[in-house]
Amino acid sequence: MPKSDTLAAMAAQTKRRTSRPASPKPVKADPFAPTPEQREHAVYVEQDIVDVKTKGRVTIGKAFRKQPRFETIEGIGTEQLKALRCYRAAFDASEMSETKCALDVRPRGVAGSHGAISAIEARAFGASTLRGIECQLGALVHTLRDVALMDLTFSEAAMKRFGSREQDWIDIGRGKRKPRSFVKLVPKSGTHRQIIKDEFFTGLRLLIDAVGPYLSRTAIRSDRQL
Repeated sequence: MPKSDTLAAMAAQTKRRTSRPASPKPVKADPFAPTPEQREHAVYVEQDIVDVKTKGRVTIGKAFRKQPRFETIEGIGTEQLKALRCYRAAFDASEMSETKCALDVRPRGVAGSHGAISAIEARAFGASTLRGIECQLGALVHTLRDVALMDLTFSEAAMKRFGSREQDWIDIGRGKRKPRSFVKLVPKSGTHRQIIKDEFFTGLRLLIDAVGPYLSRTAIRSDRQL
């Protein structure tokens, strides 16, 4: 092959290489973000971390927090949502970690024991508020707990109470993902889910009356921002 043809072939090969579209770089996963498995079971939102100081509230960072499942339930009105958030806040306060919430991240622990005392008081008040609310819910307290506090869906709460059965499902696949079949747990009867849903909305009417005395109070603290 003549030298000129060789140089032309090399130039054409180099041009083809440089004209190839660059392969996209893999997106680096956020080490602080919820895993795909966690996102399958709950909804997470990124919110500000707020520190309360003498001069006011100061944003010191961001964090992913689990959003209560009832925030996405259709058919819930404004008053019902306020009642559910109050109920959830009392529960979160009663479950507060005394050690975690008493940690003083400021230099040399300038706040002293104030954080520990506040955490103990908030936990005790949250537990007292929770008992005051739930004593007025009667037999529906178990359904409201499962949905509003434990973040179960109506179907999951139905399976917890009435049992489940296996159901075959087919995933048709998209793009490079091939079709596959899998087994999914569902309630034993279609009416079981409706029973839980009806109980939940009936219990909401009782919950609105139960949380009424507490809605005007600001002492209910939670380590989650709802």
